[in-house]
Amino acid sequence: MQAIIDGQRQYVIPLFQRPYSWDTKQWNTLWQDLIELCEDERPRNHFIGSIVTMPSRSV
Repeated sequence: MQAIIDGQRQYVIPLFQRPYSWDTKQWNTLWQDLIELCEDERPRNHFIGSIVTMPSRSV
């Protein structure tokens, strides 16, 4: 996860995924779930479903 969010690479959501876009509320919910998982002292699994990305050519 760190490799995805540390800024070394940039990912884009492919055009074929965009009709299924989320608004701010859904992204905030996902982000809060991820923060809670990272801060929890007891490692556990958390299913978030599929996230389809592809590397961007420019960062």
